[in-house]
Amino acid sequence: MTFPKKKATLLSVIALIWLLAGCENSATQAPSPSVTPAATNQKAISLASASTLEITDASIREHLDGTTTKSQARSAYGQPSYIGKGVYWIGNDLVDVEVWRYDQAPQGYTYSWDDSQGYLDLRGLLGGKVNGQLLLYWDEQGKLLDATYHYHDSDGNLQTLLTAAQLEHPSSSTDNRMAREQGFRIGDTVQVHAEIDATRLPQGADNTVVYRAVPGHNYQLAALTEHFAQLVDIREGEGWYDAWVPVWMLTAEASSLSQQAPEQWSVAADGMPIYWQPADDAVARRMDAGERLLVVGSSGNWRAVIVEEKDLKAEPRVLWIKDEETYIHEGQVNDLFDSTQASYLSARTVAYYFVREGAPQAELEKLLGLPQAVERSGNVKSTGEPMETLERWRYESETAELLIDWSPQGKVVDYTFSPREEGQPFTKEQSLRWRTTSDLAYNFFIGRTDRALLISGEDGGFSGMHYDSNLFALDPDTGRKLWQRDLGFHTDRFILSSDRRYMAVHMPPENNAEQERLGRLDVLDTSNGSNKWTLKHNLPDDTFDVSYGLAGEVVAMIYTTGDFYSPNTYRSIIEAYALRDGRKLWSRELDHPGRFVPSLIAGGKLIIEYGMDSGVPVGNEIAAYEPKNGKEVWRMEGMAAPLSEWADHFYYEARALDDRMNQLWVKSPLAWTLVDSNTGDPLSTLPRRDDIGYEIVNDRYAIRLSTKDGAPLGYNSDVTSEWIELGSSKTLWTMDGTLERAIVVGDAVYAWSEGTLRRLRLGDGHQYWSSKLTSRVWLQWFDGQLLAASDAGVLVFDPHNGEALYRIAGTRHGGYDAMEHWRTRAQLTALDGKLYTGSDNGFFSVADRLVKSRE
Repeated sequence: MTFPKKKATLLSVIALIWLLAGCENSATQAPSPSVTPAATNQKAISLASASTLEITDASIREHLDGTTTKSQARSAYGQPSYIGKGVYWIGNDLVDVEVWRYDQAPQGYTYSWDDSQGYLDLRGLLGGKVNGQLLLYWDEQGKLLDATYHYHDSDGNLQTLLTAAQLEHPSSSTDNRMAREQGFRIGDTVQVHAEIDATRLPQGADNTVVYRAVPGHNYQLAALTEHFAQLVDIREGEGWYDAWVPVWMLTAEASSLSQQAPEQWSVAADGMPIYWQPADDAVARRMDAGERLLVVGSSGNWRAVIVEEKDLKAEPRVLWIKDEETYIHEGQVNDLFDSTQASYLSARTVAYYFVREGAPQAELEKLLGLPQAVERSGNVKSTGEPMETLERWRYESETAELLIDWSPQGKVVDYTFSPREEGQPFTKEQSLRWRTTSDLAYNFFIGRTDRALLISGEDGGFSGMHYDSNLFALDPDTGRKLWQRDLGFHTDRFILSSDRRYMAVHMPPENNAEQERLGRLDVLDTSNGSNKWTLKHNLPDDTFDVSYGLAGEVVAMIYTTGDFYSPNTYRSIIEAYALRDGRKLWSRELDHPGRFVPSLIAGGKLIIEYGMDSGVPVGNEIAAYEPKNGKEVWRMEGMAAPLSEWADHFYYEARALDDRMNQLWVKSPLAWTLVDSNTGDPLSTLPRRDDIGYEIVNDRYAIRLSTKDGAPLGYNSDVTSEWIELGSSKTLWTMDGTLERAIVVGDAVYAWSEGTLRRLRLGDGHQYWSSKLTSRVWLQWFDGQLLAASDAGVLVFDPHNGEALYRIAGTRHGGYDAMEHWRTRAQLTALDGKLYTGSDNGFFSVADRLVKSRE
């Protein structure tokens, strides 16, 4: 269970508005729903002639519940006036629904969705334009999810009825004694007199918080049940949000509600009542002896409590008990997380009520105790703005985890509460050689020299949300920044020489003030970031593609000109320059259009892929050239280099960061082939079909996934995994299910299989152990331990038994939708006895060793 921030993110239960949640903790108004008139004449149907049963409060109570079918509804009430398509919340899932609306209205009544009210014409009901509307919500299987009825009674008052489709029993505004006595009418502008969480449904399991109702704010009363009021919060520029509160919160008596230091009580005897609100006729249920309550407030002789719900069917909510009843008082709650034994249920109730946006740090520190770790959050700013992270407190017990992010003023900004998986380790501080903070959230190790560590930085945005990339170098001993090169919108615009002493940084061509088409290439000294030389190339106006390659001591450029939409006009020209001083060595026109196969590290030959269609490389021929003179070394027809390492379920490091710069995977329609890029000789060949995919583990081994039914391979396919030897293509062993993210250490294979971490014997696949934790993240070996770079941080495993020993404090690893494979691997790198750890919150750190579990 995760509690998000208390902000409105819900689609209306009765769909007073049409809102779609664009991302967590935000909501945006979506376009009007698609509505299909049920009648061919596109006009409202007269219910007098279409229905077989009159739509009334009594008939709905009798005939509509969760078992009602579409055919039964049609038999009872005839054809709907309109049928619409929309969405509906079921727990945390947004499901597609079909909405039926029955109008009780004069002939000629119409209702336009453009009124931005959603399915219900509340304005028309309040204004007398329509006398009643019944709304039915059906899921894709034809199950009735919800039914609401708004109608005018004999006195002209607007009334509401919610059926037993969602509630335990039908409940109507006419059943609400308190609203009747207080004179509340549907359509009134009302206020709450004490803060309260407004929930998705008035009662039952789906009591997700929609928004926090606060005194002094105006709400529109949209519906009533026996004990609850539905309030619409109209937010200019955002939309309408509706949710339910106990109707008592609208009375002046609610101002007497006062908070108190939380106390733990338990129920002394079976049958003791608990109430929806402090009223004798508002019994919610009878409790069992031993049920535990968190007492959080009082009003007169009533206590506001939260029940520790053992079955976890519903999120916590505030209920009421009478103070004079007999309860067992177990004492105040303080320093909750001082013990690792803090129970999930107790922590859940405390977090729900007290940990909320704006809560002060001092108050929560007294309640929760000191955190187990103080860390930094991810970037809380949008891409394009300077990165900002917040102080994060991490609380951990054996069963619960609470993360709180604090503003600089010591107020809660955000929090997450969740249960801990079985086997999930506690956080432990790691001794670091150093840690530094960069300008951008994501940082990836790309190489090192004796004088510099080379890092690639990204803001984490993609498509139109990507603004910033950079390259920078750090002192290996201190982490001091030596230099930085900002790339703006552009990413992966660099190639390292094989010794990492030089870096070619290339920018895409753009027009200057004189409308000249200019390309730019800078060759940097990686030790200090200085320009060794710069090439500014005045390109033809019709240049539409430029690519760069680096091999040996030569950097080269290919630019292609022509009419983008007419491939027969394309011409590709290659120019080669000396890496150290920029001297032009040679140039010529290629025999047909092509571009360089992308690489991050220089190899021994310039590799060109030929074939373009409307400016897009389609690849049908690959050739290698000597960098010094452009002489062709080898050529392979009918081959292409994958544009992405994720292409065709073939996972590998297309632009390797290790020392395998002279190997290249290419594909034909029937096979994947690993070639020696210096000679063109094939090193390994793997069959290519729709029903199989591969993960290349290292130079010697790969995993082949094949569907059991021969159907095309998909992400959810039922597969068999084969451990194969690349040199011979021989299958050494097989296992059921997906094997992935494998590394080889000695005679052991560590990999995830169906989400479970396993140690397998290299020779025959015999399983030594499987871990209790589930994930499918990249693995790394360092200092005799197994590491996993998960979103929760770096986890350290005992390689002998699979026990998760600890999580390294302060580590964060995240990905974004357009994150390349090599970057995922480069967040955690072990090289030359050092562990280089990137992050998604601006940190980059280096460790010489791991803390042992006993330290």
